[in-house]
Amino acid sequence: MKKKVFRAIVSASVIFYFVFCGVVYFFPQWFFYHPTTEESNIAKAQADSFNAQKVEYQASDGTELMAWYVKPTTKNKIIVFMHGNSYNIEKFYHKMLPLQKAGYGILMPEYRGFGKVKGKITQKGLEQDAQAAVEYLYQQGFKNSQIILYGMSLGSHMATATAYTKGQEQPFAALILEVPFDRLDYVVRKVVPIPLPLPIIMSHSLYDNLALIGEIKSPLLVMGGEKDQVVPHELAENLYQQASQPKKLKIYKNAGHNNLYDFENYKDILSWLKENEKVKR
Repeated sequence: MKKKVFRAIVSASVIFYFVFCGVVYFFPQWFFYHPTTEESNIAKAQADSFNAQKVEYQASDGTELMAWYVKPTTKNKIIVFMHGNSYNIEKFYHKMLPLQKAGYGILMPEYRGFGKVKGKITQKGLEQDAQAAVEYLYQQGFKNSQIILYGMSLGSHMATATAYTKGQEQPFAALILEVPFDRLDYVVRKVVPIPLPLPIIMSHSLYDNLALIGEIKSPLLVMGGEKDQVVPHELAENLYQQASQPKKLKIYKNAGHNNLYDFENYKDILSWLKENEKVKR
């Protein structure tokens, strides 16, 4: 009797294991994305002195997209902020306020599946959405030398992939990566103790920054949190090690995944951007 129960438990466990692997492979959006699907409230941001307007454009596959756009004032550069796998752009505009105040333009693109933008969330789709944001800026007259790509968490891949894809002939002015990772399956491996064939079941959602970062010629700033329990800072450090010069790494003591702003990381961003300007001159 005990043997039959044991065999039943083992059989059920094996079946569950393979079913789970299949679900991760075919439905990654159930595991890796937590979007806020309500429309971002631009009136709230404007009332909070974020001087943005809503702009609309299309991805290469025809997906209708939108972004919040602030024109530069005293600086001749614009920062494209690409958020992570959760919320929508409304959650993050406060991070841009000091950068706007410093005179930089700001573009906060929304992805398909987030903030009432229609479309299915996939790695390919999000990459297209990020590239479409930069192409919108081209239409406004901006060049790569005036565009600063800033990616947070999962957005680090959209920023890195855009820098790689669109920056081969002319590098972007800078690439800023906040709480980034090297590869998404390495993140999962750190937090999920169960042995899973992650490179296989996540093959459509690897978000492989490691394969791209060494080919990017833009100045790089990597920022991580010492106590980040979502993306351990070791993964950011590994990504940094594979990047080309010029580059800078800043790990904030006692900081987590979502609170680098509370540690005034925007001051370090502004200081670093200023130093880059001096070097170019």
